[in-house]
Amino acid sequence: MTECFWDGLKGETRPIVLYGTGNGADKILDILAGFGIPVRAVFASDGFVRNRTFRGFQVRSYEEVRAEFGDDMVILLAFGTNRPEVMERIRELDARHTLLIPEVPLFGGDLFDGAYYDRNKERIGEVRSLFREERSAALFDAAVAFRLTGRLSFLSDTETFAASCASLLGGQKIGTAVDGGAFRGDTAEEIRSALDPEKILALEPDPKTFEKLRLYALDHPGTEAVNAALWDGDGEISFLSGGSRGSGTEGAGRRSSPKTVRALTLDSLAPGDRIDFIKLDVEGAELRTLRGGRKVIERDRPNLAVSLYHRTEDLLALTEEVHSYLPGHRLYLRRVPCVPMWDLTLWAVRA
Repeated sequence: MTECFWDGLKGETRPIVLYGTGNGADKILDILAGFGIPVRAVFASDGFVRNRTFRGFQVRSYEEVRAEFGDDMVILLAFGTNRPEVMERIRELDARHTLLIPEVPLFGGDLFDGAYYDRNKERIGEVRSLFREERSAALFDAAVAFRLTGRLSFLSDTETFAASCASLLGGQKIGTAVDGGAFRGDTAEEIRSALDPEKILALEPDPKTFEKLRLYALDHPGTEAVNAALWDGDGEISFLSGGSRGSGTEGAGRRSSPKTVRALTLDSLAPGDRIDFIKLDVEGAELRTLRGGRKVIERDRPNLAVSLYHRTEDLLALTEEVHSYLPGHRLYLRRVPCVPMWDLTLWAVRA
């Protein structure tokens, strides 16, 4: 069987400590417990230590943990970030200690470990072959290697979403663009600045976040804010609202509260519009959304930018799904700067 870092942790004799106390830490501790791997301590960034416990551990500072265990300890990073100063801190820890970054599925699926790799080895090779561009194939390899090794070094190839829009779609005339999972309007702004579409339909289901998106749309003519979730059917669905990017239809975490929200399919969203670009970062609902938009996708053959990191299967299943709808499109991978291998995006570009 192909070995991965989880196997190495089973025989680890050095102290294993966890950095972080959020939903990711909960999932990692559950997996470690299932493998019988002990954790010696939990620490948090300065400002988040306070006087509290997490899963029975007193939350400590890095300095306290280092004073007890020294430099020869294994740190498991248990949160994600795109903040430059935090990523620099992570690089410093990686240089000083053995730092591993477990990537656990945000919204379900098997753990991507050595056994998963072996079960899907042939399929992984087939999906990789769909990326004809050398950079995309290398990024695909890095995504697989990162999940097996947990090493920071595989996260180096990044660029902004706007840069990907400009380099992959620049020169195309974009009439209507759909921003699925628009959050507060940040990606709508990148789409607008890079592609200058005539119209942006920006969808955000989280009620708190939508209010900020609505204000963004008021200041940007041509942007229409829609308070709805993209789905595979029209109606209403239960949505776990956390007021953050962690909100979703499932698995959003301990601090999320369920709400009923409007659901739309891509096919019903704008039946009279020709869609030229669809961006989907819909917190694990990407496959459902694609299937609810197959008619419009096959009709208009739009460019797509689909997130591949919410579920274990996404790297393979979403690439296969998109290719089956748009076999003539060129496929690319790009990723924005963050830790871990989040914000990995499949781009399907008109040939």
